[in-house]
Amino acid sequence: MSTELEPVSPFGPFDTLAEWAHKLYLDGYGERAILVSRQGLAFCEAAGDERTARYLQFICGVALHQLGRAAEASEEAGHLLRRLGVGADPVWRAKALALLAESRVDLGMTALAMDHLAEGQLIVSAQPIRTYDHLSATMSVALALNSLALFEPADELMVQMLALTFPPPRVRLNVAQEAAVLQVAWASMLEVAGRAGEAWPHYTEALARAARMRQLAAEADYPEMLARAEAVEAFVLQRTGDTGLAQARLRPAMDAFRLREELAETQIARIALAMVTSDAGDRETAAELLAAVQRVSSATQLDVWGLTALAVRARNAVRHDGRSEAADALELLAQVSLARLWEDRESRFEALQDRIRQREMAEQNERLGRASLVDPMTGLGNRRRLQQVLERPDQRFSAVLLDVDRFRAVNDEHGHAAGDAVLRRVADLLQRNAGDDDVLVRYGADEFVVLVPGGHGAQRTAERLLEVVRKEPWLEISLGLRVTVSAGLAGPAPAAEAVAAADRAVLEAKRSGRDRLVAG
Repeated sequence: MSTELEPVSPFGPFDTLAEWAHKLYLDGYGERAILVSRQGLAFCEAAGDERTARYLQFICGVALHQLGRAAEASEEAGHLLRRLGVGADPVWRAKALALLAESRVDLGMTALAMDHLAEGQLIVSAQPIRTYDHLSATMSVALALNSLALFEPADELMVQMLALTFPPPRVRLNVAQEAAVLQVAWASMLEVAGRAGEAWPHYTEALARAARMRQLAAEADYPEMLARAEAVEAFVLQRTGDTGLAQARLRPAMDAFRLREELAETQIARIALAMVTSDAGDRETAAELLAAVQRVSSATQLDVWGLTALAVRARNAVRHDGRSEAADALELLAQVSLARLWEDRESRFEALQDRIRQREMAEQNERLGRASLVDPMTGLGNRRRLQQVLERPDQRFSAVLLDVDRFRAVNDEHGHAAGDAVLRRVADLLQRNAGDDDVLVRYGADEFVVLVPGGHGAQRTAERLLEVVRKEPWLEISLGLRVTVSAGLAGPAPAAEAVAAADRAVLEAKRSGRDRLVAG
């Protein structure tokens, strides 16, 4: 069935299923997003659409996390990592690791979360963001950093994403929305922790990002997201003293989107409305709103909002009843709790930087190790790589040794640049036509070795290599250029014996007229 359908997007034949599930998640309909993801996943697996399947698995995981079902989200992240397998696209690995990190933060497994985040952050920061998948992975890592209150590195990634122009308006809107919420959380934590002076610039930036969010929501014709932007603005205006404008923005905004528990904007709006209603004398409604925020905070580990609600409870009590031991105790509890979170945040930041440095050093050592085994001209293994294999007498190989025919004449007649291009092209043909487990080595100036573990299919490999070299359009490199290779085949035997026998066989192939295979 899938072979009869045209892809509706670059992502996969059934990507509309992923788009549907993703929209439900962004709108805060987590349960429905999970249902669509799981049903779509079964369908895509049956249809062989692996690209859409992995999107659906990821959306299912983030929706589970949004609902506070951390153990299930962690399980989905594990399934996604197994689905991706070894050698997966790095940005997809970063997405899965970020989801795993967020889930493990909620499960209290902070050390493991740090390990996942260090790897994920290194992946997304390795190069500029140029694709949707890279953007999505960067957002996932930023949200995971935010879940640990690591606002600085999270916001650095947000700033990069906000500067992008290639995503469509709805994707840029999603970036603006998460970036605005991050600034509000950052400012609230600072204010309640007794660092109000440091909070002010973040409230100002939150207003700017909410304005950007409103603009993009209008462009995307997304009224609910427009209302959520206005709720963010109302919260900031209320916290910074512009109560009248905050109230004018808040009530219409709250009427325009359903206050779903999964949405950060729901808690933001409730806190702002609790201040407005308390100031208007309705203490009972204010208390109910703040209690709802604290219940959700407890369920989903949104400590910033729960402790901000606690601080507002203390503020409302003082406003109505004056200073009291009870009000002072509430205020102190909120302040001390968030101050402790802030201190913990700083130690987590240092721990994350240590892990990133350790990973960078390990990757550098790995790259240096690989470089010492690679021929710089062709990218194949070098003689040192071959020596590694020769030192494994317990394993048997068949060896295919290829020698470029009349290579000196190629250099003399077409120039050394053309000769180098020929060697690189032959190496590329080897990489594309040898087996995944075969060992490819540049054996000499114009000689190559293919070691086939166990020897299965070695003759077919050798014959195929001769054929693809003959058919390659060598005129692309130089007019009048024609290239063939002579090949010797030997084994299975220990690698040293197989290579020596293949070397003798290739000499026989050259003596017999070249452009042929001789088995030793």
